[in-house]
Order: sequence, then structure tokens, then C-alpha cells
Amino acid sequence: MSDDAVVCEVEIRAPAARVFAMFTDPALLVRWIGIRALLEPRPGGSFRFELLPGEFCSGRYVEVVPDRRVVFTWGWESGALPVAPGSTTVEVDLSERDGVTHVRLTHRGLDAAIRAMHAEGWARYLARLSAVLEGRDPGPDPAKEGLPA
Repeated sequence: MSDDAVVCEVEIRAPAARVFAMFTDPALLVRWIGIRALLEPRPGGSFRFELLPGEFCSGRYVEVVPDRRVVFTWGWESGALPVAPGSTTVEVDLSERDGVTHVRLTHRGLDAAIRAMHAEGWARYLARLSAVLEGRDPGPDPAKEGLPA
């Protein structure tokens, strides 16, 4: 693994097919991250979602292996964070055993200055993903914390 990678892992009591759908179906993605999404889950297809009003993450799908692996490029359109759209890569690997899916998310290509922020963000959002899939309340969206109501 390269030194620039952020790795987050979680065990989710749900089949891999359901976890996979949370990264490829726009209506499901926004249940755990973001408010609107445009997803075209095929190599070269668009991966774009609005995290907060006017704040978009975007890239392209690189690899889509149903129920096993999703790879997409990632970046921020507004320039608020120094990660250009499509300039980094997120790999999501799924392995299911006895109805529990192990999720390993690896985010590569991040500069050292923003690696910790992305590591914390992914950990918090994967916890939300787990809660949604296990039927628990994911609580407030971490991206909205500290914003005026």
C-alpha cells in the first residue's frame, strides 16, 4: 500500500449486494452521504454527489464488479479543499461471510495535509452506512454539523 492511502474498514450485518448498491444507486447513496447524486456505475460513468448545498464531490467510475468491488475517482468541485475532481481514487472492496460484509475503503492520492480529514470523514460516513444497512438511525450528517439550521 502506498504511503498516501487512507484505509477505513467496517463490518456490516448485511449482504454484499446491499452494500454494493449503496455505492451505485443514487437514491441509496444519499441515505448515508450527501443530499443529491448522479451515478452512472460503469467504467467511465459519472460519480457525482452534492455533500452540502453547492458542495459537490465528483469523479468517474473506474471499475465496477457487482457485489465485490467499486473503484471511482474523487475530488471537490468548489476548490474549498485542494483535491481537484477526479484527482484521487477510492477503492471499495467487499467480502461477505455468513451475512456479514467486510468493507475495506482505500482512498489513494491525497496530500498529507488533508489525509487525516478524509480518514475521519470516511470513518464517520462508513459508520452511517453501517447504521442505515442495519436498520439503525445514522444520526445527523457529520457534514452538516456546525451549520446554521
